[in-house]
Amino acid sequence: KRHFPTAAVCLGLLCVLLLGWIIGLFFDREFLFSLKHSSSSRDQLQTSYNTLTKEREQDQLQTSDNTLTKERDQLQTRYNTLTKERDQLQTSYNTLTKERDQLQTSSNTLTKERDQLQTSNNILTTERDQLQTSYNTLTKEKDQLQTSNNILTTERDQLQTSYNTLTKEKDQLQTNYNILTEERDQLQTSYNTLFAERAQLQTSSNTMTAEREQLQTSNNTLTKERDQLQTSNNTLLAERAQLQTSSNTMTAEREQLQTSNNTLTKERDQLQTTTERDRISETIFMCPQGWKKLGSSCYYVSTEYKSWEESRQDCRNRGADLVVINSEDKQTFVNWLCGVKNYVWIGLTDSATEGSWKWVDDTPLNTTYWNSGQPDSMCCFSYRYWNSGQSDSMCCFS
Repeated sequence: KRHFPTAAVCLGLLCVLLLGWIIGLFFDREFLFSLKHSSSSRDQLQTSYNTLTKEREQDQLQTSDNTLTKERDQLQTRYNTLTKERDQLQTSYNTLTKERDQLQTSSNTLTKERDQLQTSNNILTTERDQLQTSYNTLTKEKDQLQTSNNILTTERDQLQTSYNTLTKEKDQLQTNYNILTEERDQLQTSYNTLFAERAQLQTSSNTMTAEREQLQTSNNTLTKERDQLQTSNNTLLAERAQLQTSSNTMTAEREQLQTSNNTLTKERDQLQTTTERDRISETIFMCPQGWKKLGSSCYYVSTEYKSWEESRQDCRNRGADLVVINSEDKQTFVNWLCGVKNYVWIGLTDSATEGSWKWVDDTPLNTTYWNSGQPDSMCCFSYRYWNSGQSDSMCCFS
């Protein structure tokens, strides 16, 4: 391409010269010689033209070769770049595949631990229910045992008092010797019954002690399982930090299980606290001197004879009130206390509205524990049936 214009100009000039030379042949004798010389020049010109054409083609080939070489180098560079990127992508793919496998393994492990934690929570819930049932049963047996113990204690004290009274009255009232002899026989029978009931009470106490030890063993087992559950929770927290993306749902489930565990632990502590509080309450609660205890109440029989109103005021001065009989056990207990006195006042009256009986705590007389129509056959009198007389008062406070 670089030599083509020069060759074209040269070729044009040669053509002009040839044309002029041919024209001159008609006017010059040396036409033939010039023609021969012109043929030789034409051949030379043809040779020069061929040479120029060849050089031009070589230049075009060289240019094409350079272009192809450059494109080849570019393609080689691009191929190397793509090969490098392919290797990097392969490496990233292998890394991601490995991380995916590790993540899957960790996810399976976390799922298995979650199932184990759920199983532990179910076991803990079952044991809590069993502990609650055992606690309720133990509380009920304890109350029954306490009631029986209080009744037996009261009966023992009253029997002893009655025995002493009967012995003294036997010395003072020889006339009533036959009556006292009969009452002594009855006292002996009651003593034998008390002795048998005391043996039964001892057996019940031993049974309750064994049940308490079983409850303590269950509490220790529950504490050990709680510690194991806490260890499992700590491990789960450490693994959750590494698999935060995959384990959001499992983390929520674990927190729910943790909440259940804390609730069960709190309920267990409350049960233990309630049991200890009841035991302390039983130990601390004592009646004043001269008062008799039944359950959570204390009872007192005065030694002064007063009217019903005066007797109630005396009870109020002592921080109590006339006794309210609202259970069969309390009726039995009051009858024992009445065995010491001929008559005592109780907290039953219809002074506000005649025929409408109420206890001193304003509760109506719905249920009685004596024969119908015979409240005056009791040793303890209500307000209406002996209002004009005087007697001892029976006080009670809870």
